[in-house]
Amino acid sequence: MTTVAFEEWKTEREQSVAQFQGDLALVGLHTINEPMQVEGIPGTWAPLVGDERGLALTATDTDGISVDGQALVGTVKLAIDRTLVRFSPTLTAVATAQPGSDHLLAVYDADSEAINRYEGISAYSYDPDWVVEAEWISDNGDGQRKMAFTHNSDQEGVLRHHQSPGDIRFVREGVTYDLSPFDSDGSLIIVFGDQTNGRITYGMGRMVLVTPGANGKVTVDFNRSFLPPCAFSYHFNCPLPPAGNRLPFEVTAGEKQVIYRE
Repeated sequence: MTTVAFEEWKTEREQSVAQFQGDLALVGLHTINEPMQVEGIPGTWAPLVGDERGLALTATDTDGISVDGQALVGTVKLAIDRTLVRFSPTLTAVATAQPGSDHLLAVYDADSEAINRYEGISAYSYDPDWVVEAEWISDNGDGQRKMAFTHNSDQEGVLRHHQSPGDIRFVREGVTYDLSPFDSDGSLIIVFGDQTNGRITYGMGRMVLVTPGANGKVTVDFNRSFLPPCAFSYHFNCPLPPAGNRLPFEVTAGEKQVIYRE
């Protein structure tokens, strides 16, 4: 990565969170365990039966709901993070899921207060010293190892188990550290904490994407450390850094905080 590529990534990040279903637009995340109405939006919502992930939506012609651009009268299945439900020019929804919750409804408002107050994301300047060459330590199994993560919106003591197929080992100033990523739709994400959290950077930690190479090596570019979705909307339920991912030094790279107008 070069300074120019970093600035391009930073600009793309600042724009993406303000899109119509960007992180700043989330105004509700609802658990749908039985047929129900959801306050503020029309339709009847229900979980799909059996082990099938996703939701069913039932609407009448007076509800004014469209699904993937087509007016809905009757019942339709909503695929996870794919089927777009629209209620108005700014208000939309999708079925979503996370470990332990297969039937969630995310509601987005492209005219949310957060979007209207948003100015950008503060970040450190690019620093090549924070491009870290590391070793990929596979779990030596079938890739199905799971790790328990606490999430910021769950009750105390509740753990969610994410797939984590291995560890990332690197050395800094003579000390070896192991970080455990989790799998999210085929991408490996490290959620980590460091000594800037709560002072300079977002208090609950940051995230960085990694891609292990076939040669057992992996590059961790901390310049691309990004704020978790819950930094932009308290409706998100984000995994927190496990004890092993809390670094005892400052990572002076990547995103810092969301910037809002007063």
